[in-house]
Amino acid sequence: MISIIIPSFNKAAFISETIESVQSQSYSNWELIIVDDGSTDNSISIIEEFCSNDRRIKLYRRETLPKGGSACRNIGLKNAKGKYVVFLDADDVLLNFCLETRLYEIEKYSDNNFWVFPIGTFYKVIGDSTSVWIPKGDNFLLGFLKHDLPWHTMSVVWNKEFIDGLNGFDTDYPRLQDVELHTRALLKKNVSLKTFPNNIVDAYYRIDTNRTVQNLEQQLNKQKEGVFLYLKKHTSLLQTNNQRRAIYGTFFSFVTTLNYTCLVVNNEIDLHRKISKEIFKYIDNSENHLFWRSIYIRFYIKLYKNGFWKMRGFNFFMKYLFCS
Repeated sequence: MISIIIPSFNKAAFISETIESVQSQSYSNWELIIVDDGSTDNSISIIEEFCSNDRRIKLYRRETLPKGGSACRNIGLKNAKGKYVVFLDADDVLLNFCLETRLYEIEKYSDNNFWVFPIGTFYKVIGDSTSVWIPKGDNFLLGFLKHDLPWHTMSVVWNKEFIDGLNGFDTDYPRLQDVELHTRALLKKNVSLKTFPNNIVDAYYRIDTNRTVQNLEQQLNKQKEGVFLYLKKHTSLLQTNNQRRAIYGTFFSFVTTLNYTCLVVNNEIDLHRKISKEIFKYIDNSENHLFWRSIYIRFYIKLYKNGFWKMRGFNFFMKYLFCS
């Protein structure tokens, strides 16, 4: 059996399509565990209707703190009975052959801890986005450390025993929860995984521009807190200089997001200045502080303000130097 776990919060507009995509699977030995995070719309009644008509679908409610997708996924993981586990969001879609083809491949490489498959993206209907997550390459740990993310949460099928050993998601993180989980998995001694970059896309991640009701400052602060926590918890676990340099790519990626959202999209100069001060304070107080990091970030921001972001490859090149 394979367990599919979905955290759900106010997704009444999408949850039916997601559940129906699971019900349409050509492989039928699955259970769908949906964990509600305190929804205030009518999504619970929609889910309950599905539960009453299909005993493979189960609804749980998060009744204790903390709130959030990670806590809900962990509740689902605790109640899952399958040998394998897949995590979906409440607006994702599986194609009807997804589970069958994934399990077919997994059985050929059954000794691994997890398996990674290509997925697509969409906005409103499948086909309106050409972006695809393909797990190419081999040093995936460096990819996650640099925030050059090689796959998405729903790309992975987990051996339940292995992810139980990881204790699931770290609920301390306000953002980067999936990045943190995958980093921790890849740092595990003797971890084994199998990727299928040549398989056809079998699932789609919805790019929802209205995913959060938080304002820009709240979004950036949560992302900042997640990045700082990621560096704090993982830097000491890294074993090579390449890894220690690479993790600053996640830091740099946040600075790029801050620059673009505040300086280009929203013209929030004061907000940019406020969060930048916290960034420099973090660098200056970090245990592995190198004085040139502050100088480099200030230089990068100055170039960004002067329009260098318009140059093709500018952010990539500046990030490459920062992590070198």
